[in-house]
Amino acid sequence: MGVINVALQHELHVQGLTEVDQIRLNNTQSNADKGKENRGWLKKFRLSALIPGLDSEPKKEEAPHELAYLLNKTIEAQIIPRLLLQHSHTNQALAPHADQPISADEVKYFAELLINSSNAICLGYVKSLALEGRSLNEIYLNLIAPAARRMQCYWELDEHSFTTVTLALGRIQHIMQELSPDFRNQEDQHRNLAGKALLFAMPHSQHTMGVFMLSEFFSQAGWDVCTLSNPNEEDILELCAQESFDIVGISISYELQWSGMQELIAKIRTSSMNSQIGVMAGGALFNSKPELMQECSADICTLSAADAVIAAENILKSRV
Repeated sequence: MGVINVALQHELHVQGLTEVDQIRLNNTQSNADKGKENRGWLKKFRLSALIPGLDSEPKKEEAPHELAYLLNKTIEAQIIPRLLLQHSHTNQALAPHADQPISADEVKYFAELLINSSNAICLGYVKSLALEGRSLNEIYLNLIAPAARRMQCYWELDEHSFTTVTLALGRIQHIMQELSPDFRNQEDQHRNLAGKALLFAMPHSQHTMGVFMLSEFFSQAGWDVCTLSNPNEEDILELCAQESFDIVGISISYELQWSGMQELIAKIRTSSMNSQIGVMAGGALFNSKPELMQECSADICTLSAADAVIAAENILKSRV
């Protein structure tokens, strides 16, 4: 914590804050740290302290002084992003939780951030987990994907509006775009056999974040990936007829799309330039109704982007 405190004090000095303000900040940080000495440095800072309304039982206190409000906004907008950048390549001494899986509480906390906070704070939280030693693959699979599923449930159960869920999913996509260069450059065990993949969500889908995540894992594994945004059936079939894809991946969200997907799979096989094309299906529908995986006409049905890459490689191996 020493080097972080020094850096934080330096940033406060740069912003022209007084020593009194620094003392107030240290006191706030000390209270948030109580009982959590072994957590990562950004968690010690407690992002929730900067986000009104995140705590389940809001404290009944007087309205904060204007200076304290400005201080919080400065920390959120400038100091935390700078410190994250400065310490993004910190040593393993700051990574005490590399061997611990991301917990359900962390997923829930992140979901609340997505709903109540800013892009900068959400990205900062994800980077704090990376600083603790969690790999980006684990963060994608065990934090971001479950949080996205929570958003879907919030909307289906009418706990949050469609607009709120859409904004939260937009923050997830922003985070993945920011992390994409580092994610794709990570060493991955699935680089021995790669092909060409076409990935898209079923026509008229509202959310396409799953396709973006799937494309990240395929790209990381060395695949040549083509994605279609808001395609219609004609676009899909025309592209399959023009280019030789090894795999076509379809994301499905709603049961109303089921019969349409089954028909589309048959048409893809008929029109494809590659007579041995493999078809995979995944998405939110299979998370809510996994029994449909047994009824699907696709070659592969999977709930995980990482598993989809492995399954796609197995198809290529079987056809060599």
